[in-house]
Amino acid sequence: MKAKLIKYPTAEDWMFCKQCALVTVGKKAVAEPTQEWKHDILEARHSPIRVLQFAFELELPYWVSVHLCRHIHAQPFVKSQRNDRQSDYDRTKAPQDEKVKMIWYMNAEELQVIANKRLCWQASKETRQIVQMMCDTVLQRCPEFEGLLVPMCKYHGGKCHEIIPCAEKHS
Repeated sequence: MKAKLIKYPTAEDWMFCKQCALVTVGKKAVAEPTQEWKHDILEARHSPIRVLQFAFELELPYWVSVHLCRHIHAQPFVKSQRNDRQSDYDRTKAPQDEKVKMIWYMNAEELQVIANKRLCWQASKETRQIVQMMCDTVLQRCPEFEGLLVPMCKYHGGKCHEIIPCAEKHS
């Protein structure tokens, strides 16, 4: 599997995020946001973080792409398997582990939600692996996400909110 970060917030994007945040309290953004401000607004998950956009180029088994496509606030662009669009294999006979390429586009809030859900031990091992690869690449470029791209239980201080908690699944 492969995950490449192809779009992430620029300094200009962060300034716009700050502008969106400050307009709600009648202020103007003058100075660039600090790393602390960035982390704080991400951790609070305030709505202006939705203007911060990410895109990943992924190569993964088809069945894993289906897990990712379920996130309705992220836009998947998955290579077609239609026989009239490709000639690598017969779609009607394609195994579920056939590799597929996709670009997955999302905002900063949805990135955190995806990490919370897909890094959970209830997700398949392969899904956790590709999402962890994505999160690792984000943290290299955007250190303000430190501690935020984690499973939900870790984000909530150790409390699992799953119907069947991981501890029960692994015992």
